[in-house]
Order: sequence, then C-alpha cells, then structure tokens
Amino acid sequence: MRITVVAVLVGAAFALTGCQGATTAAPTPVRSTDLTSSDGGFDRNAVVGVVLAPGDDALAADLEDGLGDAGFRPDVRVAPRADAATAQRQAVDGLVRDGAKALLVRAVDAGSLAGAVQTAHDAGVVVVSLGDAVPASGTGGDGVSADHRVPTSDDPGATARTAVDVVRSLQRGEQPDADD
Repeated sequence: MRITVVAVLVGAAFALTGCQGATTAAPTPVRSTDLTSSDGGFDRNAVVGVVLAPGDDALAADLEDGLGDAGFRPDVRVAPRADAATAQRQAVDGLVRDGAKALLVRAVDAGSLAGAVQTAHDAGVVVVSLGDAVPASGTGGDGVSADHRVPTSDDPGATARTAVDVVRSLQRGEQPDADD
C-alpha cells in the first residue's frame, strides 16, 4: 500500500511539473515617462539588437564595434538577400525574446516590420529606426512606430556613431537629439 501511495505522489509531482512547461520570462520593460512609448533607462551592459538590410556589412561592423566600445552587448543581424523582410521580422522577434533593451533597425520593407516593432514596443524595447521611419501598426490609432529615428548617410561610420550616441542617451533615460 505504501509503495502505491509513493508511486502516485511521485507521478503526480512529475505531472504537475510537466504541465508548467518551459516558459521564459518576458523582457523587463524600460522606464517610460509618458506611458505611451519606451524611452530608455536600462543597464549600460544591456543587449542592444541590430537588424540590418542585406549588404549593410560595413554598418554592421561599425555598430558592433561602437556599441561594444560603449559598454553594450551588441547582437547584430544582417538579413540575407533571399526573403530579407521575413528574416528581419524573425530577427526582431528573436531579439525581443532574448531580452534586448534597445533595437536599431534598418528595414528592407518598413511596412512588413510594423507588427514586429509593435511587439517590441509592447515588451518595453526602445526601437530606433535607421533611415526610413517604420510605420505604425495596431488598431484604433494605438499603433506605434519606431520610438526614434537616425538618418543614415553614405558613411557607415558616421551613421554608426550617431546611432551609438542615441543608444547612450536612451540608456541614461534622456531624449536623444538625432531624431528627424
């Protein structure tokens, strides 16, 4: 009788543990002063995700170096030429799941990233558009676009320096002055 009771209790414990499943904690939202957008205030060693278009290899290297030198942990992803828009959406979603506190995004197709940017924003991730603005998504006018925008130039190094300066400002919870 005791063996049966122990076996039932052990089985129940395994069943309850298995029912919980593998869950991951949602990214910790960053502080927002206006309750409508993410505006920074994250750790200096935070993960900063970068999602770039095919061919942005020089910009990728400059951003990785600049963000790393500034004390951040860059996670840079350059989309492949084949199905680049889908790869960018998946990269944004993955970076949000992995806990990025800020995202720098140079969209191949800005419209196709609107939903991913909304998800990132909802998770409290600060989104900075490199180049063209990412349009808003959502229903009833509650959709958001990228929180900030950095204009790009023909010099990837200059674009990277500006973007790193914006991330530094956001990390301190300050309003960056590179927006257009």
